[in-house]
Amino acid sequence: MPFFVGVVVGASIVGLLVILIAPSRRVRAEPPIPRDVETKLLLGEDPDQTPPTPPAVEHPEPYSPKDLADLRRLGTDPRSRRKS
Repeated sequence: MPFFVGVVVGASIVGLLVILIAPSRRVRAEPPIPRDVETKLLLGEDPDQTPPTPPAVEHPEPYSPKDLADLRRLGTDPRSRRKS
């Protein structure tokens, strides 16, 4: 019985060493994964899927002097003034 236990333990240790050591050379020989691909994989996203492009931000045109004058006139309505 102790001989059988020794064989099983020995085979387990050899198997563990093969699992840990054998693939390490091939893994080290591979080029590293690009940072953005690694991030997508860690987040559970598909790295081959292209992200949707964000909509272009339209910058409003600056106000013209006429627009500014119209805005100033909005608050100068004589009916809206309080009598003091």
